[in-house]
Amino acid sequence: MKKLILFTLIVAFFAGCYYDNEETLYPKLDKGCDTTGVTYSKSVVPIFQTNCLSCHSASQYLGSGGNINLDDFNSVQQVALKGNLFGAITHNPKNSAMPKNGAKLDTCSITKIKIWIDHGAINN
Repeated sequence: MKKLILFTLIVAFFAGCYYDNEETLYPKLDKGCDTTGVTYSKSVVPIFQTNCLSCHSASQYLGSGGNINLDDFNSVQQVALKGNLFGAITHNPKNSAMPKNGAKLDTCSITKIKIWIDHGAINN
């Protein structure tokens, strides 16, 4: 019985180990990433224009954008404050990964969006 308990403890211990590399766990920002003064209009909107509006614009969101309009601030704020925006762009398994069938946004873009959300997702 003691051997079974010891074996179970050893298995439980090693099952909890992660083998991620440091870069995956702690991504470094690109040295050219300026995260000072992040605003919705100057930081977040350009990211959306480049990466999201082909599906989530006012004219496309009903068809290809899953009914999520990223052209309208109020819609963006609602999705951001619920946590769905950040979950989607970081490819959280609880959310639909965005961009759809594509790689995650670059670390700098994700960081800017996170800063904006953490500061209340305001229209600035």
